Amino acid sequence: MNGPIIRLEGVEKVFGEFRALKDITFDIAPGEFFSLLGASGCGKTTLLRILAGIEQPTRGEVTIDGKPMAGVPANKRPTNMVFQSYAIFPHLTVRENIGYGLVYQKLAKAEAKARTDEAIELVKLAGLGERSAHQLSGGQRQRVALARALVCRPKVLLLDEPLSALDKKLREEMQQELRSLQRTVGITFVFVTHDQEEALTLSDRIAVMSGGRVLQIDTPQGLYERPNCLDVAGFVGTMNLFPAKVTRAEGSRTVANGAGMGELVGHSHDRPSAVGAAVFIAVRPEKIVIEVGANMPGLNRLVGRISSISYLGDRSHYLVEVEGLAEPVAVYLSNPAGRALHGAAGAEVTLSWDETSALVLER
Repeated sequence: MNGPIIRLEGVEKVFGEFRALKDITFDIAPGEFFSLLGASGCGKTTLLRILAGIEQPTRGEVTIDGKPMAGVPANKRPTNMVFQSYAIFPHLTVRENIGYGLVYQKLAKAEAKARTDEAIELVKLAGLGERSAHQLSGGQRQRVALARALVCRPKVLLLDEPLSALDKKLREEMQQELRSLQRTVGITFVFVTHDQEEALTLSDRIAVMSGGRVLQIDTPQGLYERPNCLDVAGFVGTMNLFPAKVTRAEGSRTVANGAGMGELVGHSHDRPSAVGAAVFIAVRPEKIVIEVGANMPGLNRLVGRISSISYLGDRSHYLVEVEGLAEPVAVYLSNPAGRALHGAAGAEVTLSWDETSALVLER
């Protein structure tokens, strides 16, 4: 199809006096891996349940595959859902679990078996078809849940934090497998998660949600490099925020005065801030350079003292106390072989960054 596979227009959901979703409007393209990202209670699972037909919107319109979904029950929609708990049947075998949904499609036995075999191969469970579900590991259970959803060949697969029950190493492995699987089958995935790293790893685009609203929709790189507000900047990755007041603006380039920090320069990605406006100059930790000693002042240069260093193998995380700032400045540096740490706790250092690495966000 040429248009979006999913269209949401003015969708709202009210439970009693609580507005769980507020004016949700966006499209999802066919074949896209689209993630809903946000903290618990932001409305992402409610939105997924509306797409699935488990909940109905209080207001607004949901269209899937070009057809309005108002009043269409879950079992009549071109969607299938993978739940956080997997919800597989412990008394059935892997094959019986995966083929369960085909029973209601009234397929010939040969066709049902062929599709079940295909799904087993797709999720790398070959040879385990006759194993009981209760004998499976967490990763294998997750694969069974995926295969059971895919065997019915939905146009949209809805996934509600399906990796959250796995340990870190297995979760990272399954992220790669899930992304590879989505590319292989080519259908649209709508994925709910509170894990920013997971969303960045998997997604073509991400909708960041808070308080029932969508704050920003962008690619992973776009969200990380160009957050459109403080909430997105703070939720996606770590961001240093330096309070300042705008002294002059030259197109997207903004010069601001940080109290006790001198002149700071950053770039706005939409409209320039007015002179006198209270802003934050926002800089990611990995964009900052540390030099040992108090060096000459200048644009985007701060002097402080290292308060702590955390060695993480491939990188080190520094916290630097700067006079006038309530929070320490976070700096992330890689640790190539043979390079010493940049100073020790208590050492005086100079922090600096390129102005193109700094964003201007209004308070």
